[in-house]
Amino acid sequence: MSISATTPTVASSLPRRASRARCVDARAVSRRGRDVETVVSAPVSSSSSDVLSSSDALGRRGAIAATTTSIALALATAREARAGSSGTMCGYFDDFGGGLVPKYAFDTPWNEGTIDGATWVRGVGDYKKAKKAKNAPVLAVSNGPGVSHEYMSALETLSGEVGGAREVFLYDQRGCGKSANATSYDLNLYVNELKRVAEELGVGGDGGGAHVVAHGYWGARLATELALDERRFVKTLTLVSPTASRANEVRDWRRALDAMSPATRDAAIEYEEDLDPARRDAYEAAVREFSERFVSRRGRTGACFTDALAPKSSDAQRRAITGGRYFTLGGSLADDAIDVDGLGERLRRNGVRSARVVRGAEDATSAASVREIVDAMNAGSADGAFCAYDEVENAGSCVFLDRADYFCETLDIVVEKSDA
Repeated sequence: MSISATTPTVASSLPRRASRARCVDARAVSRRGRDVETVVSAPVSSSSSDVLSSSDALGRRGAIAATTTSIALALATAREARAGSSGTMCGYFDDFGGGLVPKYAFDTPWNEGTIDGATWVRGVGDYKKAKKAKNAPVLAVSNGPGVSHEYMSALETLSGEVGGAREVFLYDQRGCGKSANATSYDLNLYVNELKRVAEELGVGGDGGGAHVVAHGYWGARLATELALDERRFVKTLTLVSPTASRANEVRDWRRALDAMSPATRDAAIEYEEDLDPARRDAYEAAVREFSERFVSRRGRTGACFTDALAPKSSDAQRRAITGGRYFTLGGSLADDAIDVDGLGERLRRNGVRSARVVRGAEDATSAASVREIVDAMNAGSADGAFCAYDEVENAGSCVFLDRADYFCETLDIVVEKSDA
């Protein structure tokens, strides 16, 4: 594999962020500040022509590639970063570094490829180091359907900050990003796909499970199904902006839309009435305005999700599952809901050690909808502490974009405590 790019811009002597201790556990602060004296702007790009054989591969994916024929990997390692167009560190913003990404994020070994020739997966980290440190991997599940992994790629810093001793995996769901299209789209396709990814990563059963981070109703729906699989693929569960049903999500988004200008509201609603192509441009502008206010408030640094959210004419999966609509119920997901009865008890019984639900204070998804998931997971818990709830100021739905540094640091606490 050939990777071409330009040399990153470098700024030196970034102060250590010890002041972060007032917000989060000091263990996470001191570790995330480890040797961070040099940072690079994001997105950046670099060059490398290194190609690894299976025996040289540094990640878990390399170990699997050597023994499994169902996964075809294009293995490579980047000394600094991939081409900027790939989306690496898309939207990452360090609160204390003026938007700069720590250099260690680009020094981490990585590899990527497809499972069954259909689902594209990217892995970051060193499997041997992670195994020696007994660090379970992080697996990210994007919102959607039809949104690629790229807007969650800042989670890769969780590997770089420990020198690759924790693996982070992201994947593109069928019909979007680098994954193949499918002949038809429904919930079962995506549930089974995620389980297949987890199976190939080898995290179930004796693998100890992964720390799963999922976004939105769609991500939560897939992640909870994975967590309840008898093969015990999930060790901890972090849900960002979840709701208990698709109807709740649409209701909240519609209420937020109604609070915007009449022109924006009308452009969104009128297009969704009949999906008239003549109204598409106005609709996309309305969706972009909505996204910049409620989904990611970082402006240009959050644009990776804004762009991903904008409807595309080729989005067959969105049309099948949501009717191609955000503010109106439609498609096969219209009546869909997570079975919250005894959810926490079922998760604990299946080996999930802890859960965390995060909501940005500026999110269109209401606090009441998000708390419904929290309460369901804590019902029946002896001390009600199975699922923690965190509402984050100055953040929309994508807390991991708007408050990336804080989100990663607090996630560190969850995974370290569970792995201890």
